[in-house]
Amino acid sequence: MKKLLIWGAGDQGTVTLNCAIAMNEYEQIDFLDFKEKGHREIPGFIIYEEGKEDIYQIFKKYDEVIVATGDNNLREKKVLQLIEMNIQLATIIHPTAIISPYAKISLGCTILAYTAININACIGMGCIVNTGAIIEHDCIIKNFVNICPAVAMAGHVIIGNKTFLGIGSTIIDDVTIGENVTIGAGATVIANIPDNSVAVGVPAEVIKKKKNKTS
Repeated sequence: MKKLLIWGAGDQGTVTLNCAIAMNEYEQIDFLDFKEKGHREIPGFIIYEEGKEDIYQIFKKYDEVIVATGDNNLREKKVLQLIEMNIQLATIIHPTAIISPYAKISLGCTILAYTAININACIGMGCIVNTGAIIEHDCIIKNFVNICPAVAMAGHVIIGNKTFLGIGSTIIDDVTIGENVTIGAGATVIANIPDNSVAVGVPAEVIKKKKNKTS
């Protein structure tokens, strides 16, 4: 069995821990906190503090590392750092997730309990698909996207890099949501949403533009 390091010892880290334990593939699971965020107490587990030890030597103790934060920009930064250091990324998938054998899940993703990912869907690097989310056939989810619990996505949807889909939001078929977009909780998206937007409501409407953080 393998050893896993979870990089991120906050709320997303504990959720990732629960998922990794359910996989029953790891004999040891420990944490490394973020210098940007610190950590919460997780009794019974080692928590290394970033900046206090040689980070590369910490990584080399483990077979795989998963970055665990809901902050898309921070997750991207840490995943790219791991790639540059040639550290093996984990992909964490809860055993209750229903994933088509014809779907593609990239490295560094966390797929939580009771999700459904249908045929020909493609999930990019470093994405989080939270509890009970539905990603239908032929959807393309680009890199470092955060899909909250109970999101429902119809077929042929495209989601741009580092977009956040709020809890319980719904996207109809053939819609494209751009990069660095925030879709509010419970929104219903029935038309394309441009890059760097915040969209809320039923139907979802853009209420403001954000600074470009995709570069």
